[in-house]
Amino acid sequence: MAISAGRNPGRDASVLPVETGEAEELVELLARQMPIVIGAVLVVAPTAAYVHGLRLGPSTLASSWLVAALVLAAFRALFVAAYWRYRRRSNLWFWRAGFMLGSLASGSLFGWFGWVVTGSGDGPLMLFIIMMLVGLTAGSVASLSADRLVYAAFALSAMGPVIVRFGLAPDETSRWMAVLGLVFLVTHLGYSMLQNRTMRDLIRLRNQEKAFSRELAEARDRAERSSTEKTRFLLAAGHDLRQPLYAIRLLLDTLDAAGTDIRTQRIATIGESVDAISGLLERMLEAARAGAKGFEPRLVPVELDSVFRQVGLEFAAEAAGKSLDLCFVGTRRWVLAEPVLLTQILRNFVGNAVRYTRSGRVLVGVRPRGGHLVLQVWDTGPGIDEADLPRIFEPFHQLANPARQAGRGHGLGLTIAKSMAEIIGGAIEVRSWPGKGSLFALDLPVSSPPGLADTAREAAIPVASGPEAGRVLLVEDHDPVREILREMLAGWGYTVETAADARAALALVDAGATPDILVSDLRLPGAMDGLMLIREVRARTGQAIPALLVTADPAVPDPGEAIRVLQKPVAAGTLRAALGEALSGSPPVRETPLPHHDGSGQSA
Repeated sequence: MAISAGRNPGRDASVLPVETGEAEELVELLARQMPIVIGAVLVVAPTAAYVHGLRLGPSTLASSWLVAALVLAAFRALFVAAYWRYRRRSNLWFWRAGFMLGSLASGSLFGWFGWVVTGSGDGPLMLFIIMMLVGLTAGSVASLSADRLVYAAFALSAMGPVIVRFGLAPDETSRWMAVLGLVFLVTHLGYSMLQNRTMRDLIRLRNQEKAFSRELAEARDRAERSSTEKTRFLLAAGHDLRQPLYAIRLLLDTLDAAGTDIRTQRIATIGESVDAISGLLERMLEAARAGAKGFEPRLVPVELDSVFRQVGLEFAAEAAGKSLDLCFVGTRRWVLAEPVLLTQILRNFVGNAVRYTRSGRVLVGVRPRGGHLVLQVWDTGPGIDEADLPRIFEPFHQLANPARQAGRGHGLGLTIAKSMAEIIGGAIEVRSWPGKGSLFALDLPVSSPPGLADTAREAAIPVASGPEAGRVLLVEDHDPVREILREMLAGWGYTVETAADARAALALVDAGATPDILVSDLRLPGAMDGLMLIREVRARTGQAIPALLVTADPAVPDPGEAIRVLQKPVAAGTLRAALGEALSGSPPVRETPLPHHDGSGQSA
């Protein structure tokens, strides 16, 4: 059993073209109008035969004509009934041809009757027959114009013989009547074309309305599903956040009364709880970042072997602890991807494989597929049941942890991996054999290695330390965080000036405390946020002072301008490395590029 996720499939190829559906609706409309047409024949034909008998006396010719007209009407009624019963089994052109031949035959009967009557010389009878033909021709515009050929077949065969008869007459009055009849016929053929166009337009509008209604319903369903998933997401996240916070609260309440050894153990437990909260927040930020509107990934050539080495080192110890054979097949191939997102996707695949495989091996490799490469992670774990495969990408869905035990993940990994794969244009494929193992694969386009100039900047980043590390202006409105950061920076050898808001920071700068680097939270009290503060400090000092901007908002844009954006929570090692990079002038190894912002100034 396999399931794929990532690329969006196109529309169903089985959907009929607009023209085919439109033609079917027109023929159906014609069939709906046929009872009116046949009913008119059943009324007009006996009336015409009766008036003919009144004027010229009983006639075998008129009686035969009436019988033929009634028999033809019966056949046409049977054809309409057959259409409603068998229309799905026969070709559309068969039904169109049948309706057209029926109209041609009916028009020919009335036309022949008009030819005979106009040659009789009986004025009142001729006037009646002309009125009858004109009425049938005009009335059929609404009934038969669903198909222009069907109406033309009736109108030409019904009016044509009478027009020809008058046109061949020796007197000028009759010829003018022929001209008038021809004008009438051409005019009504034009009316029929306009009626047909109107019907087509109405059908198109109705079909478009139906399509819009379907799309609206689908969009509503997607929005409702998204809302439901977000609600489940937040409820589950709230539970997972409350558990370690509750443990921290209890541990803090008992620290004062605890002995030294127990206090040390409880401090370590607090650290583990903080790590759990930090890990969950990081996963949630990754999910938000991957789904942020306007996200634009930075797709570059990525060397797969370097990604394999990085992920392999991360999971080597865990695999060795379980006596698993974790094997990465070396490769010289490159793919076009976003490095951080690709690494995170592979890290998720390998982490799941190592976590759920009790014995055997985890094999990571790559296979070519056309102009793409497929990264594959094989394991000999328990596998996934076919019924569970569609749900493995749902947020907080954990097959091996239904009780949501702490320390066994949060069920966000595959959800995030799927979103990341969609962003970088990849497709995730999952195959599983219950009791034997699973395969998780990522399909990405092949890329050529970059030029030497792109790989020549892999020098080590110096990390400042010692008493001459530099002067830091730290702007943070949260007092405990500001004090902790001050002590940490001072411990690394920096001279630290602190401020709680932009006004206090500018006062320090105006007093001569020009920093070597500025570290500021993005959201600050007052009208000026952290980004505005950095620009103002640079303007007042006339120097392009390096700056770090710290935020918890995953949708904050990367401002450039030699300003590094750090996402909370920021680890101490990450902060120290970022300070060293900024002070040394080295280009930062950026995390996932942030999506463009609307410039409204909303930040965190």
